[in-house]
Amino acid sequence: SSDSSGDESEDEDAGFKSSHKARKKAAAKRREEEEISRREAALADGTADENPETAADFERLVASNPNSSEVWIKFMAFHLSLADIDSARNVANRAFDRIEFRQEGEKLNVWTALLTLELKYGTDKSLQETIDRASQHNNPKQVYLRVCEMLDKAVEAASSSVGSGDLEATTKRADDMFKNMCKKFKSKKTVWIAHFNYLLKGSRHEEAHALLKRSLQSLPPYKHVETMSKFAQMEFELGSPERGRTIFNALLENNPKRMDLLFVNIDKEVKNGDIDKARALFDSVVNPVSNDRKQKFKFKDKQMKSLFKKWYRMEEEHGDETTRERVREEARNFVAKSKSGQHQS
Repeated sequence: SSDSSGDESEDEDAGFKSSHKARKKAAAKRREEEEISRREAALADGTADENPETAADFERLVASNPNSSEVWIKFMAFHLSLADIDSARNVANRAFDRIEFRQEGEKLNVWTALLTLELKYGTDKSLQETIDRASQHNNPKQVYLRVCEMLDKAVEAASSSVGSGDLEATTKRADDMFKNMCKKFKSKKTVWIAHFNYLLKGSRHEEAHALLKRSLQSLPPYKHVETMSKFAQMEFELGSPERGRTIFNALLENNPKRMDLLFVNIDKEVKNGDIDKARALFDSVVNPVSNDRKQKFKFKDKQMKSLFKKWYRMEEEHGDETTRERVREEARNFVAKSKSGQHQS
């Protein structure tokens, strides 16, 4: 009858469904067994340690390499890939307890990873708390420099991504951190130099110059020359070579015995492609203009030998036979004058 044939087709359907279910279950079990076999083989031949894929793999790795920041950081990244922020934080805290106290660099690497995590996933409060904790266990200035470097990169990334709405917020966060760092470590030139670099990279030239003036009010006088020299070098690279030249001119006028400053200035001109300006600097030492100002440089004969060597090397790379002959001629004249007592040794 039609009823019995209907029952039979339902039974067939049910049988088909249950066998399909069983096949799926068997396939899943097979995959699981294959995975277990693969993991066991990886453990047996040691490749599990090279390519850790589970928390257990990482636990084994940190047990055998407790001082390796790389392993701890990879373990943190493993948790972050699963969106488990708290477990990543816990791994960092375990690393601080496990890494030997002498391994300061390794610990600082993990602190950097934790600070990166807080910058990306935490709040301003959790970030500041982590900075404070990191500062208790490491050189505080280094901690702030690392955080500012991360924020600087975040501003760069936000600037380069089209239509990034968070550029303003990211910039404000970085600005505040750089200001805070310079306030906290106002007698340290490296923090001011990092801040100059950040502003000049962002084409904020007026702010950078105002900051240079402020830095010189805070830094001890013996750090002024080095700070201004760094600023002038950054102007060549990130701002205006002309402004860089103005600063170097003032520095060289006030420090006529500092050949190192002159050489840095020359190197920047060469790197900038202004070989004639570099030649003019060499020339201003060898043939000083007496009516312009007093003889600008006061170098000893030994230093002058270094100067001619540097000049000749530059001409070998960027000049021709005529310009090289000119250096040889100037060197011969200098030696002759020196021998006749016109130059101090």
